[in-house]
Amino acid sequence: MRAFGLYVHVPFCGSICAYCHFARTAGDDASRRAAFVEGARREFAMRREHCPALGGAARPLATAYLGGGTPSQLEPALMERLLEGTVGQCARTDDFELTAEANPETFMAPLARAWRAAGINRVSLGVQSLDAGVLRGLGRACDPPTARRALALACSMFGRVSADWIIAPGVTTPALLAELDEAIACGVEHVSLYILEVHEGTALAARVRDGSVRLAPDGQVAATYLAAAERLAALGLPQYEVANFARPGAESRHNRGYWRRQPWLGLGPGAHGAWGRCRRANHDGLDAWLADLAAGRLPEVSVDALSTAARRLERVVLALRTREGVPLSWLPAGALDLARGQAEGLWRVAEGRLRLEGPGFLRIDTIEEALARRL
Repeated sequence: MRAFGLYVHVPFCGSICAYCHFARTAGDDASRRAAFVEGARREFAMRREHCPALGGAARPLATAYLGGGTPSQLEPALMERLLEGTVGQCARTDDFELTAEANPETFMAPLARAWRAAGINRVSLGVQSLDAGVLRGLGRACDPPTARRALALACSMFGRVSADWIIAPGVTTPALLAELDEAIACGVEHVSLYILEVHEGTALAARVRDGSVRLAPDGQVAATYLAAAERLAALGLPQYEVANFARPGAESRHNRGYWRRQPWLGLGPGAHGAWGRCRRANHDGLDAWLADLAAGRLPEVSVDALSTAARRLERVVLALRTREGVPLSWLPAGALDLARGQAEGLWRVAEGRLRLEGPGFLRIDTIEEALARRL
């Protein structure tokens, strides 16, 4: 079977975090949320008109991921209608995975029950930190007790729970390790651990520029990341991708599809999709996205056909992000000093493959740039 994945971007948030650069809006109301759901249903129908086999027995849906934004901003009835008009129109694989993201302050027992009844079988909680000062600095809308309540609720009602953490200003290594211990003891089986990035146009960028926020030195951030990776492995959640750790069998099948270059369809403002040689990107703005749909047009801002060289590079850099690494035969001769990198602990070479180690994951951008110059 030639299965595919589905990503739906829900652009609504109760408030905008200081570091967020994704397509999102804090100015929504019930009518806007309803319009979004009808738009996503319409976009799926239009894309199916272009590819009638989509979601049929020969092209079933393997995974779906509702991200954002904050999918838990949608009322349960709207979530049910969204899923009915997208996921519900597809044949699905036997091990179908349906993930929805939630912020702790919006994740309550009635919503959790409604999600489970609607077929959502994996929840990803945007915890980010269990430290009140760190959460304030990030502009998060929840406090540590709320995050702990949401973690306990998710783990009690869903068999598969992921939680996000960010290494941000104010994070210390001992505190982060204690928080991860707590989350795993609660029942979390998947952790996404990110290093805070500063993007122009965000409130965080302005604060860094005016000196009101000071970023930790790179060496300190690296030491915290490596210590967290070691602790998670000791807790039974080995690293399987740059930012992702999971118990064996609890890896995100949806995200693994991205790294293995499996096709996926993107719906919603700011959503991206990949099918064969083409990479598609939708309008970021909700209004522009809705306007195109109302006019009977696919709401795309770009459609790029990758060249052979670009596809070759994509294949290498995506595989490099994972613990499986890349076959040495995929690497251009002389692009990397294999012996030196192994001596420096950036990677290990064995069984005809190059696999990054912790320090190598921290320098992945530099490694990818070296490969891009030769591929």
